[in-house]
Amino acid sequence: MEPRLKPHQYYSDLYDKHTVEKCRSWEKHTPDIEGLKQTYKDKHPEKEVDENELIRTSNAVTRISLYFIKGNRYLKKEATIREWMQRDERSDKFYESAVAPEDISCLTCGRLMFVSSKIHHSAGLDGKDRVLFFYDCAQEHMPRRAFYDDGEEFRREKSTCPKCKAEVVEEDRSTDEKWFTVVTCPNCDYTDISEIERMVDRSDPDFEKDRERFCLSEKEGQEFMAAKANLEGIGRLMDEIKEKEKNKESYEKIAKLKKLKIIELEELLVPVLEKADYIKLQFKNPEISKDVVVPFVVYEKRPDREGYASSKDLEKLIKKTLQDTNWRLMTDGISYRLGMLEGRLHGYEREEDLLKLVKSK
Repeated sequence: MEPRLKPHQYYSDLYDKHTVEKCRSWEKHTPDIEGLKQTYKDKHPEKEVDENELIRTSNAVTRISLYFIKGNRYLKKEATIREWMQRDERSDKFYESAVAPEDISCLTCGRLMFVSSKIHHSAGLDGKDRVLFFYDCAQEHMPRRAFYDDGEEFRREKSTCPKCKAEVVEEDRSTDEKWFTVVTCPNCDYTDISEIERMVDRSDPDFEKDRERFCLSEKEGQEFMAAKANLEGIGRLMDEIKEKEKNKESYEKIAKLKKLKIIELEELLVPVLEKADYIKLQFKNPEISKDVVVPFVVYEKRPDREGYASSKDLEKLIKKTLQDTNWRLMTDGISYRLGMLEGRLHGYEREEDLLKLVKSK
């Protein structure tokens, strides 16, 4: 069996052939002018239809579409070729390493049969690839037998007549243009003929010319990549502008927030807490990931304020003090032990996080 893996140029030519076919089909696309005219009339009933302008616009759209088809085919070419080659290489390795089932006996004389040939049996895109081994008897007895590499015997299902269920006779015929299969039933008058057109290999004198038009060179491909990146950048910029316009009020709130650094946070909280008789505020080592979380400890000064009351008063005070800043008290709240209160503060600095912060207020 001829190896499936071919030289790189084979796959490159095959990919270019598909590209040429796709672009030719698109280029032949003829706009439905009457349909365009009716659509234009429906949208602009007060205006007169300029048929020439509609044709020019339609052709321009076709050219732009073709430009992106060619460019995107270029972008996917090498990855697709690599995928094809890896697939065929795996297939060849599988075929070569497959082991034929042993101890296959002739159904006529009982002698052991020998492997006469094997084929790569593909079950389609979603099926399992298998190797099918054919066995012959040394005495040339029939029937021959066939087994897959996993030991399953290949059995061809017999076709039966849809009228009387008798086994039908199939006869293959062909012409230069078509294949025919004639099915007849020896038991009744049932007959069926199916045909398949041959894929006649005709020369394509325009292929190389069209390949040059439709298959981008390395230079043209790089230019397309740059142009596409620019367009995508403009698209993202427009999306950002639209998003900021949509959330204009929220962005205005973000601009008004006090973006405090940790030392500024401490300078804000200390006098407010001391005034409420919470003293000796201390920040522990920050927890740094995508966010900044600062654990803290502070001490209760009032002897008559304990437990739940002390922690709830501190929680309300911190939330009120930080409401116009980029810091928030974590949802796990404040814990109280023997006059010592602990909690954690969450600092927001990325724009998307600040946007969520102001929207949650």
